[in-house]
Amino acid sequence: MRGLGPGLTARRLLPLRLPQRPPRPHGRQLSSGPGAAGALERAMDEVLRRAVPPMPAYELREKTPAPAEGQCADFVSFYGGLAEVAQRAELLGRLAQGFGVDHGQVAEQSAGVLQLRQQPREAAVLLQAEDRLRYALVPRYRGLFHHISKLDGGVRFLVQLRADLLEAQALKLVEGPHVRAIVKEQPPSETEDKDRIACAIFYSISLTQQGLQGVELGTFLIKRVVKELQKEFPHLGAFSSLSPIPGFTKWLLGLLSSQAKERGRNELFSDSECRELAELTGDPVHETLRGLLSSSEWAKSEKLVRALQAPLMRLCAWYLYGEKHRGYALNPVANFHLQNGAVLWRINWMADSSLRGLTGSCGLMVNYRYFLEETAPNSTAYLSCKTIKASEQVLSLVAQFQKNSKL
Repeated sequence: MRGLGPGLTARRLLPLRLPQRPPRPHGRQLSSGPGAAGALERAMDEVLRRAVPPMPAYELREKTPAPAEGQCADFVSFYGGLAEVAQRAELLGRLAQGFGVDHGQVAEQSAGVLQLRQQPREAAVLLQAEDRLRYALVPRYRGLFHHISKLDGGVRFLVQLRADLLEAQALKLVEGPHVRAIVKEQPPSETEDKDRIACAIFYSISLTQQGLQGVELGTFLIKRVVKELQKEFPHLGAFSSLSPIPGFTKWLLGLLSSQAKERGRNELFSDSECRELAELTGDPVHETLRGLLSSSEWAKSEKLVRALQAPLMRLCAWYLYGEKHRGYALNPVANFHLQNGAVLWRINWMADSSLRGLTGSCGLMVNYRYFLEETAPNSTAYLSCKTIKASEQVLSLVAQFQKNSKL
């Protein structure tokens, strides 16, 4: 079994190898000392001059060949040889300042766009001028990062570089670009029998590295992880998440509060459920449940757990399937997996009995099932038509909610 699904913990996700920190160049000392600072600055300028590819002319942007891998690798090696945060910050600062946007080109292209807007011209002419302006706004250093990402271990290097950059920003040393990222490896278990593994469970996607903060990785990671796992475990046939349901308790408490304001109104529970819960608690359902569900106390009573299972299961199904924001699933985790083409597969009662699970989602968790041949059409249907693919279990619970509720 594996764990994955939004922040990511997974085992051997990608065979990336971070380039080893190279030995100090002969005759070039990167440590402090008389004249060392000047020598280091000259070395930085030289490696940047060779490594950062020039921006091709607009007309040749699609035809210009990529720089030699060695040039990008030189930057990776040089950067890896800088042990101090301040040195790395200095290099990134020089990269940002000396190889960023050509402001002269930006001013020229901006003036061209403004001039065209003041004159009656064909729309295509203005659109091309705007495209030229967008191209001028691309910093030159983006080309370096783009080509580094294609090197073996390059994406992992960019993760570390971004982490260094965030640290440098915290120290107010430099400011720089955003980069793509990938996840940290986790060592394999020594007791696994590969031939018996038939199902991979994606538990959580955790931002395990500082360099991943603020980067959207989910779509890329899940698909890539599935491919990697299939290579290692050919017998795998089922891929599913085991996901939390953040916001469910808050949503439910809001409903209970709104109904408590209208005496006698009941749109969440059947009459028999209300009677049973009232007998167990001794108070009206809505007032009692608001207090109980705000903590974990209710889970200590086996009778309450049994009595709440049916209503909370169907309420949760509706929350995941029927509650929307701009036509898409209100729950962020559901929206994440549905965008990736998953099926809203199974709601699990008391799957997370921790304090966090009980107070956040009444102990419920949900499986999002990935059928590899269906992920693309499912994703398209969700994103374009806002259609949620769900299992019979979920649809049955939704139907029960619609029968017992009037929301």
